[in-house]
Amino acid sequence: MKKLILSAIVCFGLGVNLANAEETNIPTLAAVFQMNTTDQASVAAAFGKFAQSDCRKSMPAGIRIMQETFNGDEDISHSVIWNFADAKAMTQSFGALGQCRAWADTAAVLSQQVEFKSQQLMITLAAGGDYTKDSVYVIWQMNISDESTYLAAYEKLMKAQIEEGVVTGAYGLWRVQGGANSDVTHVAFSGAADMETLLSNSTPSKSFVAFQKKVAGLRKVHRRNINVVMADL
Repeated sequence: MKKLILSAIVCFGLGVNLANAEETNIPTLAAVFQMNTTDQASVAAAFGKFAQSDCRKSMPAGIRIMQETFNGDEDISHSVIWNFADAKAMTQSFGALGQCRAWADTAAVLSQQVEFKSQQLMITLAAGGDYTKDSVYVIWQMNISDESTYLAAYEKLMKAQIEEGVVTGAYGLWRVQGGANSDVTHVAFSGAADMETLLSNSTPSKSFVAFQKKVAGLRKVHRRNINVVMADL
């Protein structure tokens, strides 16, 4: 786990010109660690204990554990998302872990119960809504060839989706700043309060159909998953 965290820290010189988003609490940076475990209870207990520690409470970070509920044949059971307001908050938080006894205990459990599969550093390009009110998300993993054109189309789409009542939760578009590959350069997400609400809007709207046609030559969707929030720490 320590090596995975260090790999996220080295991604500096970002030079990102973030898009102006509507009012939202979705952070600027997200470090996402994907893993596979057959002992969810032990992992959840270890993170829960860490969440009660003084070093965790002093970190300028949000931590969310996601259960990868419907993800096809992807060999990942959970994701841990560390959210940060900026790069300074990220370095402060990860730097503190080396001096934290509670994190050492958590890492010891993870080393026995978890196989880490990937680590990615995300930059928020556009976002809206309050992510703390959502319990489930649709996730699109994509390769985008023209970010600026896609971003403009995406922002137009989300405005229409909100006006139509199709999107009721938080949403966002991330660039994979560190850890991208030929399959996934960007990740989009759209949340809902519960699974029933999410599935009630499963029929594509006219605005979404028009969006798909507009960006057909700009992106390739690698995966479309549904993930459930397991815990916010």
